[in-house]
Amino acid sequence: MHLDGMDLNLLVALDALLSERSVTRAASRLCVTQPAMSIALSKLRAQFSDQLLERVGRQMEVTPFGEQLAGSVKELLFEIRSVLNRQSEFDPATDSRDFRLLMSSSIAEILGVPAMRSLHDVAPYLRCQIDIFVTAGLLRRLQDGEIDLAVQLYEPGLWEPITDLEALASEPLFRDHYVVVVDRSNQLIRKGVSFEDFCSADHVETRFGGDFRSTVERTLSTMPDRPRTPLLVSTYALAIDAVVGTSMTAIVPRKVAERSPHFGRIAIFEPPFKLAPLNHKLIWHRRNENDPAHVWLRDFLKNFSRSPAFASH
Repeated sequence: MHLDGMDLNLLVALDALLSERSVTRAASRLCVTQPAMSIALSKLRAQFSDQLLERVGRQMEVTPFGEQLAGSVKELLFEIRSVLNRQSEFDPATDSRDFRLLMSSSIAEILGVPAMRSLHDVAPYLRCQIDIFVTAGLLRRLQDGEIDLAVQLYEPGLWEPITDLEALASEPLFRDHYVVVVDRSNQLIRKGVSFEDFCSADHVETRFGGDFRSTVERTLSTMPDRPRTPLLVSTYALAIDAVVGTSMTAIVPRKVAERSPHFGRIAIFEPPFKLAPLNHKLIWHRRNENDPAHVWLRDFLKNFSRSPAFASH
């Protein structure tokens, strides 16, 4: 669609380019090829008679004119999406809608995918894309409208600052806590896991990467004594995989351990030191507060998290 000679599809590319400050990242964000995004940037430069993005050293920087455009373009896209999605009510049996959800791999495994299976039975025309993401950028992606709903821990200082934190809303979804997991053949089973036992055994540590540091990471880094960590992995599922058949330990959320395909081969203990509980929340931008379809999906996820199928584990 064109308006006064402007291809309106380019506005989406422009928003991605100005937000990501990278042709590669913008292409990944919109699920297009890098050459296609480069062509879009060339068209936008011609349209506005401005470079929009300029290389400064090894990085791309937004030009002053691009900075002026950024906020207006984002708000315009929000308004367009609001018009297209405007409904006075939502009927899950007949209405269609696309949603993009963000959650960690472990939450996707224990909650996201099971919830989507149940969702299909009651809302067959509602389509949800689950993005796996745990590192910096979560709040910005909600603020920018790239993500509709996140299921994550939401603690002060855990995620990166954004310009308008008050624009985000959140609601408790489910609680969990960390446990120590070991192979059932591990000698620690015979006497439980004391602090000395824990520090004497090799430990598989889960590190998500980037600037994000989990509660376990932060706690272990402040302990005067801690176990040797010969193996670092990026997910809790991999940590459980690693301890099976070994004498190593791992710390993972209880619900992840209970739903592991290795559940019959592992033993679960309470940690011999204090770890903060895991309070998972639904997080969304307040612009979606009263959208009927958004409200319905949030209620569905809350009800699913309280259902016997999920809460009993």
